[in-house]
Amino acid sequence: MASLAARAVKAYTRRVIKKKPRNPEHLVKHLRRALDNAPLPVLLPLGVRKHTFAGLGVHGDWLRVKQPTQAVLYVHGGGFIAGVTRTYLNLCGRFAKALRADVYLPAYRLAPEHPFPAALDDVLATYQLILKDYPASQITLIGDSAGGALVLSALLAIRDRGLPLPKCGVAYSPFADLTAPEEGSRWTNARSCSMFTSDMWVVGSDLYARTDADRRNPYASPVFGEYSGLPPLLITVDEGECLRDDAYRVAERARAAKVDVTLLCRDGLLHVWPIFYPLVPEARQDVQETIRFIQRIR
Repeated sequence: MASLAARAVKAYTRRVIKKKPRNPEHLVKHLRRALDNAPLPVLLPLGVRKHTFAGLGVHGDWLRVKQPTQAVLYVHGGGFIAGVTRTYLNLCGRFAKALRADVYLPAYRLAPEHPFPAALDDVLATYQLILKDYPASQITLIGDSAGGALVLSALLAIRDRGLPLPKCGVAYSPFADLTAPEEGSRWTNARSCSMFTSDMWVVGSDLYARTDADRRNPYASPVFGEYSGLPPLLITVDEGECLRDDAYRVAERARAAKVDVTLLCRDGLLHVWPIFYPLVPEARQDVQETIRFIQRIR
């Protein structure tokens, strides 16, 4: 059974976030209001300092430690239309401390003002900035929901552009299929998912990827990607969330391409539960599992 804290967070997200959108404008306003105001205070670990970075047309928060040995590029979620870096500082502070890493959180451009491929371009620009200070073998990409999809898409684009590939990638509950599938977990888990309705995914997809060709582009919907040559991946998903199938399909395609994939499935939790670190015990557990995954890769 999920912890009391996890059940409390599920009740909160069901009440505050999960709402059927009246129209696209309503969805944008609702998600930005619900997701852009972090309910928890920011408490960075001792020795972790927050700064900002800017360059190559992108900017964001930068968590720094003394004598870092590696870097993390963290891409926040929010359905491509919402989300702010501040919400993730507690989680990324843990990554910075445990991994002795510089952590970069780009404030990438959001739809509908900036549709596909603006967000991906900003993630790639951030990666190229980090490459100025770190070899690719010392860089990890992590993201949740839309950010998880952007991590997967960025890995495909990095390979295709001939850039050096990072050490590994982590995708928490990736929003990896923007084609609005008419069957599968988007609909069978519509009631059990405590954060989103099926309609929210459909409307959000259209705001970011505005044509059918865009929605089927692997750089927007990495479920259609060809994964050969990519570094090891950690993918997490809850069995009761709407995006359950997205994670399984990505894992299947990556494994078919001989990529080393760890698929971490939980039951009774919620969409992107690791981001609720340190409030939820299961989040603390699986953030630590993420850290072990990164540390194992040489």
